Amino acid sequence: MHLDELKCHATDLVRLLPRQMLARLAKSTEVDRYAKELQGERLFNLLLYGLIRCKRLSQRKLEKVFESRAFCTLFDYSLGERVSHSSISERLSKVNVEFFRKAYEVFYDKLHSLYTPREIERKLLVRVDSTLVAETCNKLKKGFTVGKRPVGKDACRQRRQVKYTMGYEGFAAKLAEVLDEPAYLSEDVALPKAIDGMIKKDPEHSNLYVFDRGLSSLRAYDSMTGQHARFVGRIKTNRSMETVRVLEIPEADKCAPEKLVLDEDKVVHLREGGSRKFGTEEYRVITAHFKEPRDTTRPQNKGKAKRVENRICFITNDMELPAKEIAEIYRRRWDIEVFFRFLKQELSFSHFLSVNENGLQVILYMTLITAMLVMIYKRENKLGYSMAVFTLDLEMEDYAMGLASEMAAGNRGTPHGSQKGKHKRLEANGLTS
Repeated sequence: MHLDELKCHATDLVRLLPRQMLARLAKSTEVDRYAKELQGERLFNLLLYGLIRCKRLSQRKLEKVFESRAFCTLFDYSLGERVSHSSISERLSKVNVEFFRKAYEVFYDKLHSLYTPREIERKLLVRVDSTLVAETCNKLKKGFTVGKRPVGKDACRQRRQVKYTMGYEGFAAKLAEVLDEPAYLSEDVALPKAIDGMIKKDPEHSNLYVFDRGLSSLRAYDSMTGQHARFVGRIKTNRSMETVRVLEIPEADKCAPEKLVLDEDKVVHLREGGSRKFGTEEYRVITAHFKEPRDTTRPQNKGKAKRVENRICFITNDMELPAKEIAEIYRRRWDIEVFFRFLKQELSFSHFLSVNENGLQVILYMTLITAMLVMIYKRENKLGYSMAVFTLDLEMEDYAMGLASEMAAGNRGTPHGSQKGKHKRLEANGLTS
């Protein structure tokens, strides 16, 4: 696809940046108090532009981005200004996170309006999962360690990790948190915290939460059920349970997605690990097996390789959905793994741009805002994740060069005028205000 054939251009995304909204947020959060060089809006634009343009973004690269003609031209800043990487680091450590959190929420609400009611209905399926990012201990002061601690000469190589937990609905993260306390290493602690936060924002309890077998606590299941929140998950095949009743699976529904065959659908009581008593809450457990048997040979390195099984057990508190649909819903959980890979490979999320707690939060919100803009660009132009970022980068550079040429000619008019009025859908949704 040629750049001229794109349906959505970098110019459209630049117009989506609501400067008046950022100015209002800067005033209400007082983010610019004591700030001389990097005001909230400028830091916002610097991080957004840097995340799109730079692979393995760092504070030193941001320093060069700040001085670049393209950045200054694109966002209408004066050339010749300077900022050091140490100033960027200090600003990230002290800037008011509320400015970026509220900016993310406004972007999420506004950009969500691009989707039709039918598409929104599909996005009520929230995939919940966590991803880990590690850094050497001498840089990252907070966080948790996993495995044996190195000794002797290797002691300096010890790494700390931070967990990012998100609820992803196919377009963006509905909620995201930075967790650096050791207790959150367990998904039975981390995921319920995220889900509880999303349940509070969903008064109609319309979302359906999907997670993998890392979340297996009966207490967490009971908590979600008690709050009338529906979920679909996966449990171990040897989980202790007692059957209450068996449900019938229509013969036509037994062939499920992912080459699975549904075997059994039953209502059960579960038993919490370490307890002799079964719970009183009823859950559905749907058992399936793979059509083509997989190699289940026990891995030699048990610590790094997952055991392969031929059977799968899904769990849900929804008693109405067909068993085949439950299996399909769980299959779509994989979308969040693809989203994590996109963030890490394309938006510098595989390492820390800041290593203090405040900076981690700022970068998280800015990464998610950038991801939303890229997702719009990807969706409108029918591109893959990597190609969307690459093409957007090229267009932003061309856009900045066009602006610079017009400024040199003494005409500060809107570049790419031929594109004006071409994208009524974006403007009709109030995204340019």
